[in-house]
Amino acid sequence: MALFMDPLDIFLMILGATLLSTAYTVWLTTRPIKEEDPPSEQAIARSEVTTRRSATECPATIKALSFYYMGVGAFALATGIWGLATWPLPSSYNIVLMDPWALFGVAALIVGLALYFAGSLNAASIPLAFLGIIPIVYGVDIIKYHLTTEPSLAAALYILTGLAPLLSPLVYMTNGRSMGRYMGYVVMVILILAGLIAYIIGVGATFEHTAGWVKWTPWYG
Repeated sequence: MALFMDPLDIFLMILGATLLSTAYTVWLTTRPIKEEDPPSEQAIARSEVTTRRSATECPATIKALSFYYMGVGAFALATGIWGLATWPLPSSYNIVLMDPWALFGVAALIVGLALYFAGSLNAASIPLAFLGIIPIVYGVDIIKYHLTTEPSLAAALYILTGLAPLLSPLVYMTNGRSMGRYMGYVVMVILILAGLIAYIIGVGATFEHTAGWVKWTPWYG
């Protein structure tokens, strides 16, 4: 067992916490409000009776969330770069586990900075969509080469985690239309499923890795 395997447990649980938090973030940044003025006939025809909440309506909550994403992003990016530079995991596992972890750090930083400076994910949803393709590719890779002890579950985690940002432009670039709100619900469900899978794998790995290292002592001990 590689010496670096133990932190992977907490990485997975941090990922799960962030995915579940992101489901809340999507709800917060896309929930509709009624317009003060009666909608025009043209607006009704376009199903634009509601508009998206702006950053000024809940600035404290959005800014607090931005700090969370920036903190998690900095941690994931730093540890991901460390893993890429030192190659602590055996064979292809370092590729499929450490590369996406560093990418997750980049994505979390993008979300955090977008929430802090813009109060929304409208513009950020475009680059996030392109980044979302990458974990989907890794998920297919895991299935093809049967990597990890539970390749199907791990692949589902990767694919769902990539699918959520891939669909995000349909949520944030539709100007409050019904399709955007419905896609927001779809993305929230995807994020919740991915978050639960991350927790399931992470919790299971915690007990497995703890048992594997229970008799290990460092060279100085």
